[in-house]
Amino acid sequence: MRDMLARLRGELFTAWCRLFRKNIRIGPGLRIYKRFSIRGSGTVEIGKNCLVDGIIGDRRQYCCIDTGNADSRVRIGDNARLFAVKMWVKFSVVIGSDVLIEECGIIDTDFHSIDRLRTSPPPLEHFEKCRIIIGDRVCIGARSVMTKGVSIGDDAVISPGSIITRSIPARFFACGTMPAVWMILQNSRALPSAIGGSFASSSMIALSMPQPASAASTCSTV
Repeated sequence: MRDMLARLRGELFTAWCRLFRKNIRIGPGLRIYKRFSIRGSGTVEIGKNCLVDGIIGDRRQYCCIDTGNADSRVRIGDNARLFAVKMWVKFSVVIGSDVLIEECGIIDTDFHSIDRLRTSPPPLEHFEKCRIIIGDRVCIGARSVMTKGVSIGDDAVISPGSIITRSIPARFFACGTMPAVWMILQNSRALPSAIGGSFASSSMIALSMPQPASAASTCSTV
């Protein structure tokens, strides 16, 4: 019954967008389990068979896509699963197919400068510098943040609670606030052991990065 209602919500939302929100294009098969909000005049494209839901334990959390202006662009691929994702887009956010994103903030701008009054726009922001690209089959854990200008490669895994301020290559595992630990996922079978907390798997290679000795304490527990 819950799945049937989600499909019905998806069909009604898709039909409403076709009639009244010409800037929003949605492929067939959308399932909406929780409230879904798309705001602003920017262009939003959602692929086929996508799923939108909240998170367990907090009914207030839902997916929201907010486009800052008519030039803003959001593109989400097929079979994406979005759980309480918050997206604020001034320039561009591109999300690939078969992704899993949980309770994540995706923001491609600083909103304002850091002067005392916070009234002037942030300096030196433009499309090429600020756009965010998330590849295919990417998994992003809960309460992570994607900041402006980052790219996440295909098959990458982002640990819960991470703050991503630099690009992550394809097939890498990243966690922490810098992130502090990076690992290569040599094959898909490595993923369960990584999530289970075993970083000593022979299918992974740990890469050291220059960082303060105290940085290890910032690494999230998986």
